Amino acid sequence: MATGKIELRTTIKNSPETNARINLPGRDPEPDPRVGLVLDSKYQLIERLGQGGMGAVYRARRLHIGDEVAVKLLSHELTRERQAIERFRREARAAAQIRHPNVVSIHDFNDQSSLGGSTEAYIVMELVSGESLRHLLEREGRLDPERAVRLMLDICAGVGVAHRQGLLHRDLKPDNVIVSPPAHEGENETAKVVDFGLAKVRDDVSPLTQTGALMGTIYYMSPEQCRGDELDARSDVYSLGAMLYEMLSGGPPFRANNLTGLITKHLNEPPPPLDSSLRIPSALTNICFRALAKSRDERQPDALALAKELQTAPVTGNEFQPVSSLTESRRSNLSKWVLAGVGISTLAVLLIALGIGIKFGIDRFTRNEIVTPAVPAQPSTHAETTPGSERASAAAVITDLRGTWTGTYGPAGNAAKLIVKNHDGSTFDGVLEQGPVRVAFEGTLQSTAIHMKQTNVLAGEGWSLGEDSGTISSDGKRMSGTGKDAMGGALGLTYQWSFSR
Repeated sequence: MATGKIELRTTIKNSPETNARINLPGRDPEPDPRVGLVLDSKYQLIERLGQGGMGAVYRARRLHIGDEVAVKLLSHELTRERQAIERFRREARAAAQIRHPNVVSIHDFNDQSSLGGSTEAYIVMELVSGESLRHLLEREGRLDPERAVRLMLDICAGVGVAHRQGLLHRDLKPDNVIVSPPAHEGENETAKVVDFGLAKVRDDVSPLTQTGALMGTIYYMSPEQCRGDELDARSDVYSLGAMLYEMLSGGPPFRANNLTGLITKHLNEPPPPLDSSLRIPSALTNICFRALAKSRDERQPDALALAKELQTAPVTGNEFQPVSSLTESRRSNLSKWVLAGVGISTLAVLLIALGIGIKFGIDRFTRNEIVTPAVPAQPSTHAETTPGSERASAAAVITDLRGTWTGTYGPAGNAAKLIVKNHDGSTFDGVLEQGPVRVAFEGTLQSTAIHMKQTNVLAGEGWSLGEDSGTISSDGKRMSGTGKDAMGGALGLTYQWSFSR
């Protein structure tokens, strides 16, 4: 969504075109009677940015603030049924809770239920400068692996935070991603995901009446979505895999001239191999094809898991050149470099081990000679007047963390239990339980500072091990802090936790 010359399309190449274009060179856009309309005395529509299967998008001014936003007026077909209105209300509220730089923020919405309010159902969103990923791909054909992965990491970060809050997108496709140019010199372009929460509304109201819109969507639909099965985060992962395939190759994994042909391929056919001339690293190809697995159990569990794999995938290199094409001289040089590398690595390991041993000895000596116990063996009769006795008293209260702590944990703030089984001095361990998931952890306690590290998933699926830091109250009954897991932490995502007993 932008104010410049942009093309917004509801279909993709080689499909029946029902394109909606605005500000085409050499032709003025058709007058729109809604331009100038004021919604609920708050939003004045300035310019239509595009028209799609969900409705029309306008650039609008917030009259009470003066800034500009994007307003999507939902089509009357989507909102004429009570079930769809109720779905829209729930989904819009859930989507509005997503706060992430790679998700277009939702500011406000109207579902036609307010008396005396607007006769239109609309949703107010952040106005983002840039172009859709669909338009970018149509202009450039395909993206080099490095750029494709960089944009996909942005997309996965936005979708992933929604997955952690229990929200699915259900309609991920290049049309629903906005690519913004770099804000400053030396920075990269960024991708933002739009239309969280609206796909389910459309699904509830006969999408078959809009063949063009459905054709543009079904190129990215998972097999279980084609069958009408219950969906989870792995359905979005399939859509992300289809988008990555198109970004790398220039076209979606499956093509057909009709809905039946496309659905049949999603259900039964493996995606065609990527052309070797594209020189896409095999590790990156494997990640993409795993996301496109027919069985959801074989895919990455959510968008953040997909991002974690993409972060470690090579995007350039010489792995495409067959070993047989190397000359004997180059093979000899390669062997020399390998042997040299092994020698250097061995030396590095020895130096690291020596450093750890020295540090361990110093730390142990320091602890034995300098640090006094936090809790005296015999209580002092002068505790009230001795300097530092207040801190020692607090430590004495919280020396035993053993027992069951209850509270909330994770990005969605879901209920959880922290069961501390063992506590000896400054170290403790136990099990974190949340729903069907059980995770072993180890922790340290220094004064009132607490740190926990998850070590092993004992039960359940889809859990990413993390680390948590925080503080414990002086009475030893409450602890709280922040944490991050391996997948979310790499993308800058943190969460809050709190327990009491």
